[in-house]
Amino acid sequence: MHFFSKLTLRMFLLSLPLWLAGCAHFQDQSLGLPGLVNVDCQSLDHPPVILIHGTFANTRRAFSSLAPVLKRQGYCLYARNYGSRGMFGLNGMAEIDTSVDQLSQFTDGVLRNTGAGKVILVGHSQGGLIAFLMARRPEFEGKIDRIVAVAPSLRGTTRVPADFNSEHCPACAEQGANSEFMARVHSEKMDSEGVKALIIATKQDEVVTPVSSQFLHEPEVTNVLLQEEFPNVRASHSGLMHVPEAVALIKNYLSSTDDKAKFDEAGRKP
Repeated sequence: MHFFSKLTLRMFLLSLPLWLAGCAHFQDQSLGLPGLVNVDCQSLDHPPVILIHGTFANTRRAFSSLAPVLKRQGYCLYARNYGSRGMFGLNGMAEIDTSVDQLSQFTDGVLRNTGAGKVILVGHSQGGLIAFLMARRPEFEGKIDRIVAVAPSLRGTTRVPADFNSEHCPACAEQGANSEFMARVHSEKMDSEGVKALIIATKQDEVVTPVSSQFLHEPEVTNVLLQEEFPNVRASHSGLMHVPEAVALIKNYLSSTDDKAKFDEAGRKP
């Protein structure tokens, strides 16, 4: 069995208990963690924040560490679980273009209902890729304040075999480094003009490989390899969303006025 086939099965088995637990409140999946998404929030100080989980994941699992921190900082947080397919309804498995459509409609609704002029997009893994793809859409020109992408599959991953094809998880196949989808995505500039972004990666990522493929070397993008700032910190692909150092980097980046990640509160001297 290919590595990615084993990974798909493993992630499915890990996600199944969460899906079963979520059936009781299926009508509002994104609010599985009390206070995680403060939909009644109003803020004059910050743009709304759209949280975008990754493949097989959900809002509760991906943002349980970051969201409460941002909420305490006064950010209004919004999220929806996207891209579910099949009888078990696991998220982030549908065609990526379909997921981008879903999240674009959701984000347009947030802009319309809040009256905000811009939003912040924060995505993990496939969610980071989707954030950049959303920002490229004409309807969001001038409406994205900035992007935070954590371990994003911007160029897919070499873990997906070239001949991998999944009827039940099109997004898995599309995130292959050599997929037709990735070739199409990178036929144009990834980062949209005027959109600033922070990308955070970890050396221990064994899902989106090579790790260097997660970075964009474009003028308005700040790339941070966690271990270059914190050599003793270890974090997996999913764990990167939960280590305090990465959470602090995101918080400080969003609150900074010069659009650069600041490290003082995360434990490094400025």
